Amino acid sequence: MLIRVDEEGPIPLRPHLPSPHPTFSFWHNDPSPFLLHHRTTSKLPKVADVVIIGSGISGAFAAKKLLEKSELNVTMLEAREACWGATGRNGGHCQPQLYENPADVAAFQLRNFESIDALVRRHDIPCEWQRMSGGGCHAYFSQKYFEEAKVEVENLKQNDSNMGDTVRVVEDKTELSILKIPTAVGAVIQSRAAKLSPYKLVSWILEDLVKNSRLNLQTSTPVVSLTPSKASASSSSTSKWTVQTPRGIILADHVMITTNGYTSYLLPQFRSIIVPVRGEMSALQTPTPLLQQPLNHTYAFIGTVGQDRIQDDYLVQRPVSPNGKGGGELMFGGGRSKALHEGVNLDSDDTIDGPAAEYLRTKLPQVLDVGTSAHPSAVPRGEGVELPAKKEWTGIMGFSRDGHPWVGAVPGSPGLWLSGAYTGSGMPNAALSSQHAASLILATHKAQDWRAVEQEAIQSGAIPRCYVITRERMEQARKLPEIGGRKLSFLTAYENTHIASATR
Repeated sequence: MLIRVDEEGPIPLRPHLPSPHPTFSFWHNDPSPFLLHHRTTSKLPKVADVVIIGSGISGAFAAKKLLEKSELNVTMLEAREACWGATGRNGGHCQPQLYENPADVAAFQLRNFESIDALVRRHDIPCEWQRMSGGGCHAYFSQKYFEEAKVEVENLKQNDSNMGDTVRVVEDKTELSILKIPTAVGAVIQSRAAKLSPYKLVSWILEDLVKNSRLNLQTSTPVVSLTPSKASASSSSTSKWTVQTPRGIILADHVMITTNGYTSYLLPQFRSIIVPVRGEMSALQTPTPLLQQPLNHTYAFIGTVGQDRIQDDYLVQRPVSPNGKGGGELMFGGGRSKALHEGVNLDSDDTIDGPAAEYLRTKLPQVLDVGTSAHPSAVPRGEGVELPAKKEWTGIMGFSRDGHPWVGAVPGSPGLWLSGAYTGSGMPNAALSSQHAASLILATHKAQDWRAVEQEAIQSGAIPRCYVITRERMEQARKLPEIGGRKLSFLTAYENTHIASATR
């Protein structure tokens, strides 16, 4: 935990390195034997053209771009096992946020979605990818938030009719019941939505790059510091950066940071701009009716009691095994309103949050018709039931102070690049965001003006302008309310009564 608390609330400090003993994610039940404990070379390379820090979806897609488009020597450093951070701990969704976002962001996320879909289909990647026949269902339980959403949908339809045709509003009570959300005040359905095992997607990419390309992957190798390299009369090295690890140093021309919630450990100038936020996830046992007739939507539950519009809960159902007797787990995440400090400025995923975990076990039957009466293992709980959890775990997200990812060159640090801070929406953002940052590295390698390449990308829609890193944007972000508001105040009694249950 990296927070200090005064009467104004949690104060961000420098995050720690990722915990060496994290909670065990359901997605890691079947880890890649090739990647587990993998080190492509027994010793750490002394030099690299590019060092990528982090092996999640951002790092994997950045490496893919660099290795496919150049002969650069690329080394990837991972503090834990490959894809053991946020990507390997998320909810298994991939859905562009179309009606809530500005037009350029919505179009970018839609392209990101379609590019992942095309990649999976082209290579037949075994990652449980499934485009949902019913799309994504955003169920609203607050009239206020639903009215806001309806205005946003109408604006989208007026400004972009093609994209608007992929989104529709549902208010009819009969249809809400068919959608299994009879107590919702309304819903928005997006036709573009998919579910997957993010770990299996990324592990396939990493395996392919190590086996068939030039990626040098070094797991259990945390980066403890980055410093500009000092030229020496006795050395012919032109490397710009010294990458320090417990196993030694690597000299690199370029360093790309894809550590998301841990960004400010290495880049303290982003402290309070990119903030770690701990999320709670669960794999719940599935009531028999949903094994017999699985869900054909992904779900977001918005505006339930005590949660604001950002603190949504989210659900996908894993594929049911062919014999109908296995799989089908309900991958349910959220409950941040119940979590310690709402998860803000918590950087340790080595424990679950007890109240948030209990919320997830008990909340789903309240917002979705899951047929719990036919589920023999459902446990009575007050007026409702509790669905048993096969696994419960946490993961660290990177939240952006201005709500947008930070992608591109780190100001004042030539050769240092960043892609991260997806604010819980990495799957519809990270692949193309990190590949944009990689394209700037490629431009620099070819002695091109990376700034001109960046401007061309903005003009073509290859990256939203609001994602691009500038000094001015950083300065403006620091003037915004801090993530978590600093207005939040938690009593010591809360910590005393909740921390004990969080470690069960």
